[in-house]
Amino acid sequence: MSIVIIGTGPAGRAAASVLPQAVVIARPDATAWHAEPGLVWVEDAAGIRAVPFARLLLAADEPLLLLALDCAFADGRPVVGPSGETSQAGIFAAGVVLGATTAEEAARQGAIAARVLAGLPPEGAIATPPPRPLPEVARLDPLAVAQLLESPPGTERSAAALAQAGLRGGRLTSVVAPARNAGFAALAALAPAVLTPRGAQPDAERL
Repeated sequence: MSIVIIGTGPAGRAAASVLPQAVVIARPDATAWHAEPGLVWVEDAAGIRAVPFARLLLAADEPLLLLALDCAFADGRPVVGPSGETSQAGIFAAGVVLGATTAEEAARQGAIAARVLAGLPPEGAIATPPPRPLPEVARLDPLAVAQLLESPPGTERSAAALAQAGLRGGRLTSVVAPARNAGFAALAALAPAVLTPRGAQPDAERL
């Protein structure tokens, strides 16, 4: 069972010590660019590639990756259980993304989540994360925030709009923007592998 850890801060290092077989993704060697069920898209010196996973631990302050995976949020934080598991089975979070304010607390959370991922009993529990402060842009535009959060399930919402809204409430069902920017050269190198040739297209003026 492939396990991926994102981040090498205190939470990520503590988790990696429990899960030495896990694939660790962290800057500066690689950037977790985007995520979808079973895949983390990574940008590194070679360009952009997909890293498969069966279970994932986000140990970095990259909440948009969890939004891309349709994890539930409340008060700007991922909704997690006492072991750090999110609303999506097999997806865990620990550390700063859950509001940990000290290296010790982040490491403790990382170890708790990692033990569960390893099939071991947890040692302790992760408390309900504290609310995440809203960014100024959301405070200045409450109407836009309300419209975003009241949109019906299944509505496409951009990652940028969710970030501006403070990641408040609801679940993301479709992402129309990556979790973070990727280099143009890396995207250009990836294009031939993901675009399906369509052949010659008719000239609209001749129709």
